[in-house]
Amino acid sequence: MTDPIDLSMVVSSALPATFTFLYQRLEALLSRHRADPGIAQPEAAPEIPAVVVGELELPLRADEDRVQARLAELRAYALGLTHYRANPSGISPEDSQLLQTLSDLRGALEDIYGQRFTFAGEQREQSGPFSDQRYGQIAGEVIGMEATNVIRGTATSKITAESVDRGARVVGMRAPEIRGDR
Repeated sequence: MTDPIDLSMVVSSALPATFTFLYQRLEALLSRHRADPGIAQPEAAPEIPAVVVGELELPLRADEDRVQARLAELRAYALGLTHYRANPSGISPEDSQLLQTLSDLRGALEDIYGQRFTFAGEQREQSGPFSDQRYGQIAGEVIGMEATNVIRGTATSKITAESVDRGARVVGMRAPEIRGDR
């Protein structure tokens, strides 16, 4: 999971589009869960607003185990953001509770999708795929990121282990192709 970073640096004019993008991801996860719980399918190609900085790996794919683990949390975000969905004029950079809720939601979505969602004005790595894995002991093979064809954009792999047994393998990324260009 990424480090928690608040959205207070998002350009004020970008906040409504940021809200819409995050809320639509939340809504897509919850509606898919209601229709076919436990079935991992890529999301229909979302509209990526211009306020998203970087390049997302599409189609977005949710980790169903992480969705299940965070389902109550996702429902709470939906409930807490319903007012703003119904009254978009209330979306304001001065609303610290909204900014904190969106920041927390973004962290959950990044964990579920395995991608960073970075918006205009923020001082953090650009949007794109990441892998952050933590282990006690590794006895076999662990791969942080593996591309069958191409992973584009800023890709990050972090693997933390307390110990790695003799003969075990830890691979941060494997290609063909992991590219930082468009």
